[in-house]
Amino acid sequence: MFDKKQIKLITLDFDGTTLQKDQTWMSFRTMHALRECAKRGIYCVPCSGRSADMFPPQIDGDLMFRYWVSAAGARVIDRLTGEILYKETFTPEQSADLCTLYEGMHIYSEIAAEGRLFFEQDVLDELWKYPVPPHHVWYLESGKQVGVYGKLSDFFRTQNIGVEKFNLYGVPEPLQQPIIDGLRVRPYVEFLDGTSENIQFYSTNTDRVKAMETLLDHLGLTFDNVMSIGDSMGMDASMISRAALGVAMENGDERLKGIADAVTDRFDRDGFAKAIEKFILSGY
Repeated sequence: MFDKKQIKLITLDFDGTTLQKDQTWMSFRTMHALRECAKRGIYCVPCSGRSADMFPPQIDGDLMFRYWVSAAGARVIDRLTGEILYKETFTPEQSADLCTLYEGMHIYSEIAAEGRLFFEQDVLDELWKYPVPPHHVWYLESGKQVGVYGKLSDFFRTQNIGVEKFNLYGVPEPLQQPIIDGLRVRPYVEFLDGTSENIQFYSTNTDRVKAMETLLDHLGLTFDNVMSIGDSMGMDASMISRAALGVAMENGDERLKGIADAVTDRFDRDGFAKAIEKFILSGY
């Protein structure tokens, strides 16, 4: 039986958990629940597969969310000081090698590195031709993206930049298997959830648990002080299984529900806020 007074940190996923159907904004009820937690001295920590540069506007604009775990655990950021508490990426050589699998093939890709997103400039110049995910439009309109002229592989090698994560969207069918085969023979590649058309991958050295342990050590906490809420078996199970209180979303993976301590309502019915209200805020 967990003691809610021992909960000092709440991890929150975005897609399928805190964000509404538009995958961009959190509801007023969810934001209110998080602010009430912050008033009680509880850290509210986004823990997402997204690059830091594509965290939702409400998160980016509010220092209530001081610590971020981004890119599936590749980076832990203290936004108040700018300190990178943890970082694990592909090496620059591995990054360049992976780019050779698809560069110049007119594929819409988002490359997370150094907390930002990098794109082939030729693709950015003609975005209307590509399958940009609807919930990424706001980001591209913001102008925060970095365009790379010439070969991606040359850029990451010469700039000595290690990539955190690759997202490829709408890969044409004739190119899908060659790219997947090329990834599978590289032992340093780990796949995220996805299809042949949408391919997401990151380094085998990336470890969300180690990233969170680094943050917890920094704060003088342990997993006994954590409440974790999510929907994905691949992305959230490691947090939910270790937390003092792990909560799965009703819309989540059935396997995740099996290891969670509790199941809350769907993401589009304020399930995240309801879990916070029930387990943390009630009785205060």
